[in-house]
Amino acid sequence: MNDRLNELQGRLTRAGVDAAVLVHPRDILYYAGTARPATLVVGSQEAVLLVRRGLDLARREATLERVEPGGGWDAVAAVLAAQGLTRGTLGADLDVMPAQLYRRMREALPAWEVEDISPLVLAQRMIKDPEEIRATERAAAVADAGQASLPPVLRPGLSELELAAEVEAALRRAGHEGYQPLRYPGARGGGVLLMSGENLTIRGGHGLVITGAGLSPGTPYGPSRRTVRPGDLVVLDIGATYDGYTADESRTCVVGRATAAQEALFEAALAVEEAVLSALRPGVSAAEVYAVAEAALARGAPPHFAPGRLSLPGFVGHGLGLEIDEPPVLWPREETALAVGMVLALEVEVSAPADGLMAKVEDTVVVEASGPRLLTHAPRRLLACPITEP
Repeated sequence: MNDRLNELQGRLTRAGVDAAVLVHPRDILYYAGTARPATLVVGSQEAVLLVRRGLDLARREATLERVEPGGGWDAVAAVLAAQGLTRGTLGADLDVMPAQLYRRMREALPAWEVEDISPLVLAQRMIKDPEEIRATERAAAVADAGQASLPPVLRPGLSELELAAEVEAALRRAGHEGYQPLRYPGARGGGVLLMSGENLTIRGGHGLVITGAGLSPGTPYGPSRRTVRPGDLVVLDIGATYDGYTADESRTCVVGRATAAQEALFEAALAVEEAVLSALRPGVSAAEVYAVAEAALARGAPPHFAPGRLSLPGFVGHGLGLEIDEPPVLWPREETALAVGMVLALEVEVSAPADGLMAKVEDTVVVEASGPRLLTHAPRRLLACPITEP
């Protein structure tokens, strides 16, 4: 088995789990090097990848020795039985396994007790190795390219959708893989959230953040057909994927000259991000980081925003990797301690609800022994885009 599978095997043993089956494509990509439709069976002696479709390609990509054809739970049972495993505790990634698939697994493996090992898998995935960090740096460069594409085209009269299309084209030219891998199937995953004006107050329910209005009830988040106007704040939130890994980056622009209140709102968001950056040290808990953010925001931005008038959405960041919604979450409920090798999106969204305003700054960072290192490099300032004739 490869190093990642060896580590997983050790974690399973310490948890009292005799064998494991993984069906989630991003988990399989992490351990087996391919995201082809397959089931990864981890036994006491070896791991076997049972591929349903794309066998030849999977064999070229895979980072483990045994890659076999197989599409059903009977094949899984046979692999386990060949290693003398016919009963015991079987781990599975139950947080994302469909109910019907779970039922078929239980029917084919009735002697096994099934345990959810998704927290164990995600804990291992939280710490990135040097190659994963290099891949994230490449994804961050793609996100930077997307951010750079907006100011030159931002002008009144264009719709959010038209502007997002310009950004998406820039991302694709830079190598974006076209989607954001998310662990939960109902979540968004296009890559670009762009919102302006009154849409800066819309929380679509897909995550805690403001998501914009979207195009229809079927896609109720992201850019809409609203046209931007002079004086609008415009927030661009990019999730870029490259070499399988993700980066997350948000910036705020203003169409024309910023007002003093808009400047103050953005400076408040930037001050929170700076406070969070100063707190990101190995050993500090996620909850402690969030407390630092709340303390920074509590000062408000006088005279435009008195203390108490500004708010956060309840978190200030999350893990990144093969998915854009990995643990830990930087919020009050998370006691996980930061560690060297964690890659995080610092996502600072500051709203002034009474004024219908929001400003956002977000960066991808890696936690190192001396603190965080920024991987995204778009200018960290409120970008005023002069109004020009088309």
